[in-house]
Amino acid sequence: MNLPAIAMNIEEKIQDIQLVIDNREKRLFKTGIVESLPKINQVVKSILPLYGIDASPEHLVEVTQFISTYKLIAVDEIKLAFEKFARQELNIDDHKLYGKVDLAAIGRILTAYITWRQKVYFTVDMEDEKKRGKMEEEQRQIEAKRKFYAEFPEMLSGFKGESYEDVPVYWYDAAMEAGLIGYAEGEKRAIWEEAQDIASKQKIQADNYIDFKTQLHRAAEDTKKRAVIIAQKLAVWRIVLNRK
Repeated sequence: MNLPAIAMNIEEKIQDIQLVIDNREKRLFKTGIVESLPKINQVVKSILPLYGIDASPEHLVEVTQFISTYKLIAVDEIKLAFEKFARQELNIDDHKLYGKVDLAAIGRILTAYITWRQKVYFTVDMEDEKKRGKMEEEQRQIEAKRKFYAEFPEMLSGFKGESYEDVPVYWYDAAMEAGLIGYAEGEKRAIWEEAQDIASKQKIQADNYIDFKTQLHRAAEDTKKRAVIIAQKLAVWRIVLNRK
């Protein structure tokens, strides 16, 4: 996963995105609320003093119990939620805690964090979907290639073409990869020279003089390209199909 690209795309810190990803499967509704209470309590003890809140044991229990109702959050995300709140990176109008336990304010922080986190989930999921799609496409191509080469001998034996021109152009690469083309001494050069000769003699079709000049110029540029294709078809025709 390309975290730097994701971070740049949504303009967020890489470490924040990484923490969200790492804790997706550790949200309270997955890990169990009762089992998480001691950890939530420890986080609450470390966070509240940062906002000048000297909470009594009763208040600590109250806040812990309150936060535990936010089942869509993970324990480690609680600290991140308050850090983003302190950096004013959450969509909250009132960015203050007033030195006392304020469950409503804490609720707004956690809710705003969960809302912010959705864009991280969405972007990460889109990236995963693209990666999955790419892998599936690669697998389809591998399977198509395997099937093609399994059927290639039958294609060759069933070929009904009457000249090299009927040879599919992609058969050359397939035959080379399958190890079916082996040139005798001087054969490759002879085929190439013949292909060049054929390509140079191909007639230009044009409706008028101006069109003829244009086509003539293009023909001069494309002669070598045509010769390459002709040479490939000739190689399959003569070496693989054993036609003369």
